Amino acid sequence: MSASLGEAVLASSIVLLVLMTLVGVVLFAFNAMRTRKQKSYYEKLHKTLESGQRVQFAGGLFGELVRVGRETCDVRVKSGEVIEVSRYAIQAIES
Repeated sequence: MSASLGEAVLASSIVLLVLMTLVGVVLFAFNAMRTRKQKSYYEKLHKTLESGQRVQFAGGLFGELVRVGRETCDVRVKSGEVIEVSRYAIQAIES
């Protein structure tokens, strides 16, 4: 009887391991697709930056682009001040 019980435990352990592996592969695939979609969104966003656009930053700050450089941008905020920020901090272009 104990040999039969041992085989049942081994079989159920193998099934559980296969299911956990399958769930891990599915989660990895969904994460890879989401990451690829985000990467293409930000590549397109950073290629279309132009002066005069209203943009939103990662921290929720809004402003108008005054100058777009290779690594940084100058942004005019509501108070009228112009600040220099990394162009990669821009999360969205407001319409």
